[in-house]
Amino acid sequence: MGTLKHFPGLGDVSADPHTSVPSLNRTQSALTAIDWQPYRSLIARGDVQAIMVTHEIVTKIDDTKPSSLSYKVVTGILRNQLGFQGVIMTDSLTMEGIIAYYTEAQAAAMAVEAGSDLLMGASTPDSVVNMINGIKQAISAGEISQQRIDVSVRRILMLKYHMGLLQIPSV
Repeated sequence: MGTLKHFPGLGDVSADPHTSVPSLNRTQSALTAIDWQPYRSLIARGDVQAIMVTHEIVTKIDDTKPSSLSYKVVTGILRNQLGFQGVIMTDSLTMEGIIAYYTEAQAAAMAVEAGSDLLMGASTPDSVVNMINGIKQAISAGEISQQRIDVSVRRILMLKYHMGLLQIPSV
């Protein structure tokens, strides 16, 4: 599966999210005109099935969380402002820019709360368990609703269907 990446845009950052959390310091109008315009155009064409969100702090949108963990960026900008309704995936949640500040469980729960559908980076069985447990704990605490999970499952199943990976049984 192909995906557009790395939303909201790494073109004007000097650090690598594999090793730290870079900051994107453009104005809202520059973000809209420069960084988000390619996404806006491709989303409007209807050709985009998935977008990967990277780990950078967009100071004019949310100066407290990396984009991949920010509701303001994932849902506020990508879903609501740009109108993307496909699958949103995180960049690897095991990059140093994330694991230096959050546990796998925290990062997974925060990414789902932000609006991501697929979480990347769990490369060991223990990582998978940690991420699942973080999401389960957030559901139990009322931080993530079952409806929120269902919406992501629906998007993922629709993507699989469009890719020919899911067959609808005849009745």
